Amino acid sequence: MKKRLLGLLAIFGLLLGVLPVGASAAGSGESVIYGGGPFYSGGTATMNSLRSSGYTTVMLWTIHVNSNGDLVYNDQLVVSQGKYVGRAAWPSELASLKQAPTSVKRIEISIGSADVNDFHNIKSLIASQGTGTSSILYKNFSALKTALGADAASFDDEDLYDVNTSVSLGNMLSGLGYKITLCPYSNVTYWKSIKTQLGSKVDRVYLQVYSGGSWNDPATWSKNLGMPVMPGLDSKTPTYGNTPSQVQSRMTNWKSSAGITGGFMWLYDDMLKYPNYGSPADYAKAINTALGS
Repeated sequence: MKKRLLGLLAIFGLLLGVLPVGASAAGSGESVIYGGGPFYSGGTATMNSLRSSGYTTVMLWTIHVNSNGDLVYNDQLVVSQGKYVGRAAWPSELASLKQAPTSVKRIEISIGSADVNDFHNIKSLIASQGTGTSSILYKNFSALKTALGADAASFDDEDLYDVNTSVSLGNMLSGLGYKITLCPYSNVTYWKSIKTQLGSKVDRVYLQVYSGGSWNDPATWSKNLGMPVMPGLDSKTPTYGNTPSQVQSRMTNWKSSAGITGGFMWLYDDMLKYPNYGSPADYAKAINTALGS
């Protein structure tokens, strides 16, 4: 009995050493954090904060595609002419996110946003060069994959809504080893067509339930797209957003009404700007608690 007790204590101690605050050994829910500039310039301190936060997925928001195919992370050029040209330390910093002890299992790049021409540029580049190995889109996204090791590419198309363009891009990225995720807030017909044509290459759908998508119902979107969506909420600021307790309440309700298995938070940058409303870890705990993680 004594040996067994010592063994159990040793295992318990090991778990304490491996699991970060807010993480769980048994939970299956996915908690996702979107972040912009701090994920690029925050260095080791930001990576360590994310590793101990309780989030399972880090979303690098966002990759813009210029008319010549250059890839820009927010306003930082990161890939040009098939070569990574971003900050030299960034790839190794991102790689540390998955190093134990950590809650992070997955890194994604988001492509596009509101009020940009990213998908228009992608459409033009596909029309002129295609998506084969000699195309600039293939070369640049391959270089990005090699440098950052991202597991998935998330489509945040809010400027074009052309099914053929997104399906072509999705097939190319899948061939490069990216999983494909979708992040809609409107135009369910468009997103349903992409999901149908890409099939199992799409393994997640993130539904925006804030700003222009405030009235979205996860249950309705899940039914239309044929898979449970992961709803997202905005963090609290002086003029809009949700506190951690509100996030937990809403995610709990969606788990009951829509069977959600994950959720995301927008935006890490705002959480740093308004820490009095809740830390990134507070929001991760809210999602994980709601999902029983």
